Amino acid sequence: MLMLNTEIPGQLATAEDWQRSSIWALVPLLVKAVVQWIGVIIGGAYLTFSGSFQTYAPYWISALALLVLGSAFLSWRYTLFRVSSQGVELRRGVLQKEHLLLAKSRIQELQIQQPFYFRPLQLFTVSLDSAGSQQQEFYLTGLTSEQLALLQGDVQVEQTVPSTPFFRIWLATLYNKHLWLPLLAVLGAVQSQLDDELFERLFAQGREVLQQFGLQQSFEVQLVASLSVLLLIALVLLLMTLISLYPQRFLRNERQLELTQGAVLKKSQRIKAKRVQMLTVRQPWLARVFGHFSLVFHGFTNSQEQSSKFVLLGQTGDDINQQLQAQQLLALSDIQRLPLQRYVPAYFQRLLLVRGIIAVLLSLLSVVLWQTGVVAFSTGALLLLAAVLWLLTDLWAYRRWHGFCVQDQVLYLWHGGLGQFWQVLPLRQVQKVQLLQSLFFHRQQLVQVQFSTANGTVTLAALPNQQAQHLYDQVLKLKPESVF
Repeated sequence: MLMLNTEIPGQLATAEDWQRSSIWALVPLLVKAVVQWIGVIIGGAYLTFSGSFQTYAPYWISALALLVLGSAFLSWRYTLFRVSSQGVELRRGVLQKEHLLLAKSRIQELQIQQPFYFRPLQLFTVSLDSAGSQQQEFYLTGLTSEQLALLQGDVQVEQTVPSTPFFRIWLATLYNKHLWLPLLAVLGAVQSQLDDELFERLFAQGREVLQQFGLQQSFEVQLVASLSVLLLIALVLLLMTLISLYPQRFLRNERQLELTQGAVLKKSQRIKAKRVQMLTVRQPWLARVFGHFSLVFHGFTNSQEQSSKFVLLGQTGDDINQQLQAQQLLALSDIQRLPLQRYVPAYFQRLLLVRGIIAVLLSLLSVVLWQTGVVAFSTGALLLLAAVLWLLTDLWAYRRWHGFCVQDQVLYLWHGGLGQFWQVLPLRQVQKVQLLQSLFFHRQQLVQVQFSTANGTVTLAALPNQQAQHLYDQVLKLKPESVF
């Protein structure tokens, strides 16, 4: 291994000097050390409270504390990095030393986060991923603004870049499903910390009060209760928007894309423009009312731990068209004017049968809820009618507005319904093609085609055998060494 001078001068003069993160990096490193040695900690705690080893408790506790503190300190002390003309270099380890060199041209994604405990100190956490890797190469925490500037280079999102309006981002939390996952995680954590019988007692007390006033099955009371729950969810999502999503600033140049989100839990992501493999435009039914979209840039990465996706929330139609044209792709209005190919009617007949079965099951569930007194008959009937109409209307809209087309070696897929989404995939980015045929598809001589990239999949639901084989051969000619 090439031996380098690791002596760090008191004054960091240039980017070529080896540097160490701030001493405050010990805060997250201590947490990481606890997780790393959690098995030893649990075993030591068991021995400490057992009768045979209770007299050695002070020694066990001291040894565990020294183990965790020493592991965190050594990790901080012997982790060095620098930005040189060759790229970004990292040295770490005490007994088993490691030296990594990541050329700037190989950096595919740069993510920057600023946890709440680093905000007053103006410190940051940075991770870098490269092409062809199965894990995250660089993870540095406790970096100063000057050190962050060295890693970022000359492309940064300035505070002068306008943010997406707050109202649009808050609405996006209502109609983007992936933003509900943090909310569900928080609710699950709260419920696990509370008494399991707490919610049951509150429900029983509320039901008793309603019975006393003869309002147990009142439609008005249940409507007010439902609206109260929705209001509570909206307020929680409002708080989540302020903490982790607003302001949202996006910067694009000829080489890179960079997105910064959040006021309290600030994070920043960056990928190279030429590494964008596919784009997804989503417009759920509520977003259609306001004319808003969400745009997802799927970047190139093989990392299984990091997701190389830019999700721009609360975009207008003009914003979407501008970003598509910047990637040398067609605008949404141009996609809809293409000679789109449709799925065969037999596919939608099968979907109608499936949704009919779902409607029957919902009817049985409504009867059970009415018989047990959970909901009033009028409430159950209204909800059942709304659900069935939703299923049938969405299916009709899907059949009415859908299609796909290959134009200039780019696949454009449009799926309608009460909500809409578009997927744009350059065929040269496809790494794998799969032709799937179930028993139903075999009888109808249809095939489901899946185009997979390193960071996303596009599925054509139902194509005739000959057409599916033609698409397969077309992609095979573009990348014969990687498609199978």
